[in-house]
Amino acid sequence: MLKNLLYLNESALGDYLSALEGGARSSVEDRGQRSAGSRGGAGQAFEPDGRYAREDEKTVRLTDTPPSQFERLMALVAADPALSGWVAIQDSESESQDLHVGAFIDVSCDIQVPSMIKALAPQGGMVAAVKALREIGSTMGSGQSPQIDDSKLAMFETLGNFIGGDLVVVGETDSEAWKVAGRLRNDHLRVAADELDGTVRMVGKVSRKLGEKDFKPLLALPGLDMLPRAQRREIEAKGPSGAEDDSWLKGPALMLEILAIYR
Repeated sequence: MLKNLLYLNESALGDYLSALEGGARSSVEDRGQRSAGSRGGAGQAFEPDGRYAREDEKTVRLTDTPPSQFERLMALVAADPALSGWVAIQDSESESQDLHVGAFIDVSCDIQVPSMIKALAPQGGMVAAVKALREIGSTMGSGQSPQIDDSKLAMFETLGNFIGGDLVVVGETDSEAWKVAGRLRNDHLRVAADELDGTVRMVGKVSRKLGEKDFKPLLALPGLDMLPRAQRREIEAKGPSGAEDDSWLKGPALMLEILAIYR
């Protein structure tokens, strides 16, 4: 099946593949040979049976592109799942309990970018939208531009800059009993952020498992990583402010180091 890759972490792909193959491949050489035979006349070379023989050889050199590397990696891990920790999840309800940290999985899920992450994104987020509307209002001489306190706008902009251009996606599995989530590096996105929606297959390495009562903040708040572990756990234990707060991941769930998202 041909894959439409929405996201592919090419640096991680190269590391995984070189580890399995014992090095990095730069190109592939494909050599083809064609033979032809006919009855010839005077001056032609003949085989013992009296036919004239001719051979043509063609060499094609192919660049080893990231999509071809990904296909090769999938074939390698499927051939030796014990070595790679590979699990292609077919039944998300029955197989979730057997997954462990370090497992390399391929799972079908419905993904979306949480609304708070979208709002704070430096590119195309709420701050950019407000600034654009203000510019349009001032250009047209209209008093209809959004009235937002400049100090609050600056706070949102600062928070967005701390987050950076990376996004977080959350995927709900077919069973709806557990979820997957992970951070996407902006420089490895192959589509616009608003196309990260709907049913996809996600490939990645499990970095953390959340139990049924566990919460994980998806928004990387400034300074959160510098807090002592006990304080971070206390913050995580409090969980989201309400049912509509989608900036938290609620267990059971798996945090992934995402390699690829494809259809």
